[in-house]
Amino acid sequence: MKFKVSQEQLLQGVAKVSGVVPARTPLAFLYNIHATLQKKELRLTASDGDAFLLTSVPVEGMEDGSVLIPAKPLQDLLRELPGAELVLETTPEQHLLLNTARGQFTIPGEDPSKYPAAPADRPPNKVTFTAQEMKDILEQTTFGISHDELRPALTGLLLQFKGNELRAVSTDGHRLVRLIKGGLKGLGGDIEVIVSLRSLNLLARHLSADSVQKVDVFLATNRVVFDTGQLVITSKVVEGKFPAYEAVIPKDNPHKLHFSVETFSAVAKRVSIFANQINRLVVLRISADQVRISAEDPESGRRAQEEIEAKFESSESEYEIGYNANYLLEALRHLGSEEAELLLGTPTSAGILRQHEKRENEDLLMLLMPIRLQ
Repeated sequence: MKFKVSQEQLLQGVAKVSGVVPARTPLAFLYNIHATLQKKELRLTASDGDAFLLTSVPVEGMEDGSVLIPAKPLQDLLRELPGAELVLETTPEQHLLLNTARGQFTIPGEDPSKYPAAPADRPPNKVTFTAQEMKDILEQTTFGISHDELRPALTGLLLQFKGNELRAVSTDGHRLVRLIKGGLKGLGGDIEVIVSLRSLNLLARHLSADSVQKVDVFLATNRVVFDTGQLVITSKVVEGKFPAYEAVIPKDNPHKLHFSVETFSAVAKRVSIFANQINRLVVLRISADQVRISAEDPESGRRAQEEIEAKFESSESEYEIGYNANYLLEALRHLGSEEAELLLGTPTSAGILRQHEKRENEDLLMLLMPIRLQ
């Protein structure tokens, strides 16, 4: 294999796929990037065994071939090289020689036949999102995904496609997020999959580039493919059955609190400094036109309270409920709205957080379990 390429283009390609390379793995070949040259296209593939990332770099090809290259030394070297043309070639011993105008660098490679092949065909069900739509979906839902490996079905995001509608759901047992997006086109049939948080984080990182305009999503019962035109992510789905989430969403929470997200968040963040470090409890004492947010730590004697203006629609003149401050603040941070509504039932039942003004073809619901007050 031999080709010419600019340092900048090669570094960009390596950076796109190297994020999936595991930090530790018993499968040593996964520390590598699989580089394949066909004429003027250099295809780079990296994997952690569950997800594959693939991108292409335009080059001046001289001799086709392939090689496994250790990802870290290659990326570290490319970062330190000045922006200039590089000549890369492989030796019969599967070493990669990288030549600059004034230097030569040798990186021992491996036999490419050791590397697993990424699935080449695309699943039959396809739907397309703009890059901003996909960013919003991930931003509003993935924070609720569980990190408990003993409950594998909760360690991913449930994507349910029915007709022209997507339901994206995450939960960790303490909170639940459900986003419904309507008006979808092009999906071949109804399907649902659970996508791992790691794969979604790899996609979110790539979507931060301004050059990404859209994402094609291909779905099968055992895998999902995200194609942005610049990067293809092929991922196994998370096995297991997602819980029946609709059953835990209250159908009638008659008490409605309407407030400014910015004001409420700032006060709750200040007050939470004084909360117990174990349960992070903050108490909301709600009346017709205000909310008193308070916290205390009996062990240290610290306590705090602050009031904000709010509108409370209820048959009750006063209402009191407690929440974990971290969960409450994180939900508000991902709500994507200046004004919020908190729909309440009993002080021991789940509260529902919603945007005050819904976006077109979108319904976002965040469910928070309260902390029982003494």
